[in-house]
Amino acid sequence: MIKINLIPPEYIERINRKAVVAKAVLAAVVVVAVIVLASLWQITRAKTIESTLAKREVELKSLQKDVDQVKAIESQISEVQRYLDSINSINKGRFVYTHFLQDLTSDLPSTLWFSSVNTSLAGGALKVDIAVNSNSAYDLAYWINSLETSGPYSEVTVGMISSSDTEEGKRFTAPLSMKYAYK
Repeated sequence: MIKINLIPPEYIERINRKAVVAKAVLAAVVVVAVIVLASLWQITRAKTIESTLAKREVELKSLQKDVDQVKAIESQISEVQRYLDSINSINKGRFVYTHFLQDLTSDLPSTLWFSSVNTSLAGGALKVDIAVNSNSAYDLAYWINSLETSGPYSEVTVGMISSSDTEEGKRFTAPLSMKYAYK
């Protein structure tokens, strides 16, 4: 069987050229369409971001007023706290002797008495020198132990304990020195 091509080769070339041109046009249209779609997507995204930014800036401005109020309130609180701290520091030093005497005599046995009490305020502590008399060695030892183990007293030192005979019995005399810290 013999095949005869009746279509002239120029016609086939023209058809092939038109197909290549059509493919090039189609590719150009697809590329342009992709670029246009990508541009529209970017423009829409940019507009959305701009509108979100504008909303957030308005919200920031409204919240900035609240932040300024909070800062003003915090400064007032710190001012009041400084005022209260100064009052507390004044009151702390003001009642140190009252508290000292209450603490000193709170668990004082009835057989003990003081012949002298000397105090001097040194910083936050009260330096105390006491001459104590007792009719009972046990009560004197108990009271000294209570001073050494209680919270506000520190550096409790006992001088030489002397004993003498009196009409009521034995009398013990001892000098004590300590520091009292009012809390």
